[in-house]
Amino acid sequence: QQLPQPSLSLHPSQGVSLGDTVTLRCHLPRMAAWVQLWLNGTLRFDKEKDKEQDAAEFSFAVTNLEDAGTYQCRYQVSEPLWTSNQSDPVELVLTIEGRHHHHHH
Repeated sequence: QQLPQPSLSLHPSQGVSLGDTVTLRCHLPRMAAWVQLWLNGTLRFDKEKDKEQDAAEFSFAVTNLEDAGTYQCRYQVSEPLWTSNQSDPVELVLTIEGRHHHHHH
């Protein structure tokens, strides 16, 4: 038996620059689960989700260039102990605003 694959969405999905707060929402079935957010293949955050919710939200301020990259989420349930496949990847691309500042005159 297989757990359904979660899906990951990024808000805002583009035009993110340093200092902005982003929310990554991992959508999964309504069940108690432990949800993991991965960045470039490394576990970045994890949190518990109760069975009433159909998504787990990870919000954070983008503070450096290393926050950009490929995000994926997956989840685990405890009884029996199963781990879902990773979601399809979502790219967080930073907009480098400094290049454009001289255009604002």
